[in-house]
Formats: sequence, C-alpha cells, structure tokens
Amino acid sequence: MNFKEYKVVIMKRKSSLVFKSIIVLSVLFFLLESILTMLAQSQMKTQQFTELSNLEWALYNIIAEDIPYIEKAKTLLGSDALMKDEQIQQVQRRLDSMKKHKMISNSYIYMPDIEGSGDTTKLKLILGNQELYDSGLKPGNVYEAEGALEDALKEMDKVGYATSKVYSDDYGKWVSVVNTVEDSSGKRVAIFGVDFNFSIISDQQSAYTIKTSIIGSVVALVFILLVIFMVRITLRPISELSKLSIRVADGDLSVQAPVKNKDEVGVLSANFNTMIGNIRHLIENVQQTSEKVTQSSKALAASADQTSRATEEITRSIQEVAGGSETQMQSAIESQVAMEEMAVGIQRIAEYSSLLSEHAQEVARKAETGNQVVQHSVDEMKGIHATVSETVDILKELEMRSHEIEKIVAIISNIAGQTNLLALNASIEAARVGEHGKGFAVVAQEVRKLAELSGDSSERISSMLNEIASYVSRASTAMNASMNQVVNGSESVQKAGEAFDEIVTSLQSVNEQVHEVSASAEQMSAGSEQVAASLDELARIGRSASGHSQSVAASSEEQMASMQEIASSATMLQGMADDLEKEVRVFKLKA
Repeated sequence: MNFKEYKVVIMKRKSSLVFKSIIVLSVLFFLLESILTMLAQSQMKTQQFTELSNLEWALYNIIAEDIPYIEKAKTLLGSDALMKDEQIQQVQRRLDSMKKHKMISNSYIYMPDIEGSGDTTKLKLILGNQELYDSGLKPGNVYEAEGALEDALKEMDKVGYATSKVYSDDYGKWVSVVNTVEDSSGKRVAIFGVDFNFSIISDQQSAYTIKTSIIGSVVALVFILLVIFMVRITLRPISELSKLSIRVADGDLSVQAPVKNKDEVGVLSANFNTMIGNIRHLIENVQQTSEKVTQSSKALAASADQTSRATEEITRSIQEVAGGSETQMQSAIESQVAMEEMAVGIQRIAEYSSLLSEHAQEVARKAETGNQVVQHSVDEMKGIHATVSETVDILKELEMRSHEIEKIVAIISNIAGQTNLLALNASIEAARVGEHGKGFAVVAQEVRKLAELSGDSSERISSMLNEIASYVSRASTAMNASMNQVVNGSESVQKAGEAFDEIVTSLQSVNEQVHEVSASAEQMSAGSEQVAASLDELARIGRSASGHSQSVAASSEEQMASMQEIASSATMLQGMADDLEKEVRVFKLKA
C-alpha cells in the first residue's frame, strides 16, 4: 500500500461513524471522569475538614475536663512552679499525647482575651505541646496571628468555634481549628486550638485524587472499549448495506442484504431488499416492454415499406390510365369532327357514297380501336380498384398497429411514473438514514433520471404515433376517395365501352347499307346525329376520366409521401426502442 492509498484509508476511517463515536465517547467519558474526580476531591476535602473538626471537638472535650487546672495554670503563668505542678503536668501530657495523631502538629491553650493591634491579633500562650516549646514559643509568650488564622479567631470570637483556611507561617503550612473553653457558667476560660499539618492533608488528597483518576480512567477505558465493540457490531450491517448500495449504483440489482435482527438496522435491511426487488421488477418490465416496442416498430417499418412500394405501383398505373384517357379523349374529339364533316356531306351522299363507304370502314376500324382502348381502361381501372382496396386494408392494419403501440407507450409511461415514485421513496429513506444513506440517494437519483428519460421517450413516441395516426387517417381518407373515384371512373369507362359497341354496330350497319344511301339518307342523317351525340358524350367521359386519373395520381403521390414519413417515424421509433433497451441492459438482475 502506497502513501496515497494509506492516506485515503486513514481519511475514510476518520470520516466513519465508528471513529466519530469513539472520539465523542472518549471526550464524554473523560469529562465525566474529570467531573467525578473533582467532586470526589471536593467531597474528600469536606470530609477531611469535618474529620478535623470532629477530632478537635473530641480533644476539646478532653481539655474541657481540666478547666480547674487551666485556671490554676493561668495563676502560675510566668513562675517556675508552673511546670512543676502535678495537675498542670497532667494537662501538659494530654497536649503532648495529641501529637500522636499524624495530622496534628501543634495543640495549645491561649488566654481567653484577644488583643487586636493593626493587622495582627495577639494571643498569650498558657500551655502547648513540646514541639511548640521547641520552636521558641513558651508559656506566657505572645503569638501574633495573621491572615487566615486571624480571620478564624475573629469568627470564633463571634460564634465560639472556627476552622481557618489554609495559611502559612514561619513554621509551615497549616489548617487550624480553634474553640473557646467555657466553664459551667458560660464564662470563657481559655482558647483551645489545634494546628493540623496541611502538607499531610494535601498528600492524602493527592493520593486519593490519583487513585480516583486511575480507577476512573480504567473504568472509562473499559466502557469506551465496550461501547466501541457494541457500536462496531451494531454498525456492521450498515457497512454491508453501504457496500451493497455501491454495487446497486453500478447496476447490480441481484444483491440481497442479510436480515439477522428485528431492530432498526434489520428493518432498514428489509426495506433495502424490498426496494431492490421493486426496482428489479420495474427494470424487468421495462426490458420486456422495450423488446415489444422494438418488435412492433420493426413490423411497422416493414408494413410501411410494403405500403410504399404498393403506392408506387398504384401511382404508375394511374399515370398510365391518365395517358390512356388523354388518348381516348383525343380520339373522341377527332371522331366528333369527322362525324360533323359527315353530317355536312349528307347532302352529297349520292356523289360521295363510295367515299362514305371508305370513311365508314375507317371509322369502324377507329371505333374498334377505341373499343379496345376502353376495354383496356376498364381492365386498368379494375386493377386500380384492387390495388386501392389493398392499400386501404394496409392502412387499417397500420392504424391498428399504431393503437397497439400507443397502449405499450402508455404502459411505459405508467412504469416511468411508478419508477419516479419509488425513487422519491428511496430518497426519503436515504434522508432518514443520514450519512449512510448517501449510497441510497445516489441509487434513487440514477433511477429517477432513468424514469424521467423513459417518460420523455414515451412522450416523444406518443407524439410521433399521433402524427403517424394522423397521416394514416389522411391517407386512408384519400384512398377511400380514390377508390370511389376509381369506381366512378370504371363505371364511366364501362359506359364508354358500351357506347363504342353501339358505334361499331352503327358503323357496320352504315357499311352494309351504303348502297342504299339514297333511300336511307334521312335514317343516315339521324344516325349521324346520334353518333355525334355519342362522340360528344365520349369526349366528356374521356375528359372526366382524365381528370379523375390525375386526381388519383396526386392522391397516390400524397399517400406515398405519407408512407415515407411513416417509414421514417417507424425507423426513429425503432432507434429509440433500441436506446431504451441498451439503457436497461446496464442493470444486472440475476446473480
């Protein structure tokens, strides 16, 4: 492991909940231990001073039994007989025996009168222990009290009892307890005091503080280790969930969090498994739907291509029909001109009977040719009718397929909405978890983006399908109109064929009776008028058929353009379905 990797590991540990818990608990336990140590030290100090007071009170009761001897000592103060008196020696022995207690350094009896002079208070010594004598303070000598001892004497003068604060003098550091000695009448006989060596008291306090600190530190350390152990055990499933959430963020939806407990962590693991199961089910549905959309778009593209080819064939056929109609109309016009010339020449039928016979034969041939053209037009119109019918059926099939695709797109939109709702629930759960829910938040954000992308794709597909349905409807309407026009044109051409049959029959009759022209002149004139009217009708039918053919050709071209747009939209739909399938294939659904 290089320095950078080691640094990353250290930073991760510092940012972990376990590390933060250790730091917080350590600070709390040490603060608690410090507070308890201070409280224990204060309590011990109070207890020591209470013990000193109790000890001084016990000694005071002993001294109070020797009030007569103290009165006697007061009278002998300053004489050599003071220390020779047996009763006074007994009091002296009691004062010396108090030194046996290790905390007592001095015990003494002062005169009851307190003399104040400036910042000092003067006391005259009656009796004291031997150590006090050795330090230079003899019976009858005056001791000047200052500072804390002076304050204690003033308090004692008011209430009869006082304990001084810690003070220092030429002989050491002390805590003194003083008390007035009174006889049975309440008269102050003397002042009894005991000096306690504060150094010994301080050493006891320090030893007690050290002992308390060590015990508190050991207990705090044990509690910290126990809490660390419990925190690590408690947070281990959350760490596992964090690792699983990273795998989910990478697209692996086959993970399963173990649920070992029924506490909050167990509920979190169960909710995580439920969320992954819902997302896995959603992705499976999206995959299946994308496959269906892909198949439907391919079928739509194939149908659109087939329809486009059929429309091209229809367009070519209609153009041929239009050309035939133009030729038919031109022939009808020429025949009409010929019949008009024949009507003008009826007056000279006799002179031009032979010429009329030749013209009649020529007209018969042309009529026969026109009849064939009309029959050909009839056959072409039937083919157009069949092709247009097939186109209408294909358009109906396209419309049905468009409705099916709209249903599929609606399912995708519904799935996208459910995905967005699930992503919102996952974000809320992640926010509740806190720091360890960041992995969930990343998964929820990615799923939400996928849902929004699916919703946008569904809206685009739905919009395209609406355009395709509009185009198909327009094409279907145009083809139905074209089919009606073809039917009408077919009927018109059929009528033209029947008219040409009549023309042929009439011309054959004219040819047979050409030798009887003189006798049948009037009949021929009537027949010529009928032929002119028929030719006029034929010209009109030809013009109508030509117009219808051009209209059908324009509709066919419009239908072909619509089918090209349908084919382009189907290709785009297939591309979008492929993109959606690639997006959902990123997720791993099975282990």
